[in-house]
Amino acid sequence: MNRPFIHGINFEERLRTKLEALGCRIYYDQTYDHQYKLDFIVNGFRDVARLPEHIGIQMTANKDDVAKQREFLHVQKKSFVVPKAIYLEADPAADIEQGAATLVYAALLALVFNREYRHRRIVGLRLTRNFSFEFFDLEENIRHLQGLERLPKTSRMIPTSDEPLVGKIINFNKEKGYGFIACESRPNNVFFHIRNEIAEEVLAHIETAEEESTGWRQLDIPVTFREKSVVRFGEDKPVAFDIKLASAVLCA
Repeated sequence: MNRPFIHGINFEERLRTKLEALGCRIYYDQTYDHQYKLDFIVNGFRDVARLPEHIGIQMTANKDDVAKQREFLHVQKKSFVVPKAIYLEADPAADIEQGAATLVYAALLALVFNREYRHRRIVGLRLTRNFSFEFFDLEENIRHLQGLERLPKTSRMIPTSDEPLVGKIINFNKEKGYGFIACESRPNNVFFHIRNEIAEEVLAHIETAEEESTGWRQLDIPVTFREKSVVRFGEDKPVAFDIKLASAVLCA
């Protein structure tokens, strides 16, 4: 049974302790935490004579905390206190004692010794509950989250009939918070986000679907929805909202 991460100091201490047991040499100073937003610094690995670059780590169990990501990126761009800095976003359902810390250790090794990441100084690292990790571009992720924050302010209704559109939710990614609806009257699948007024019965159907290793759930849920246009990266994009479960008669 998974034991969830404990937030705060205990969360950080547990991960530090496990990483040290795995072979990381770690430096910790509260000054670095307050001034440079680094919970600790990895400055060596067991059996590695010299670590090419020290790695500063900021940890959080809060998903998509755009304010914290912005602050971390801003401080790291100004400070240059470490050659590499990681913003570690851990799924609260992951288990440090049962393998999650080992994944962090593997990610640190990849960041240091994989040529693909040699010139990336500030990196996002996402740790998922299904024992996998991925690096992500922190600046790009912040732009994406800021775009979602602006959706209500920049949206406008597309001229359509008063009748709702009919379609089927074909997939959804819970971690990313969005999915797509196939609709015969639209040339492309319509994007929707979990925040976009989705009825409880629709969410219940999504939750019962099996999640693939990629994080996506393949679905076939008949729904009705309305559509509006939002400005994203300078372009109008259709977005579904007011999504409700369609009746059998309506979908026939």
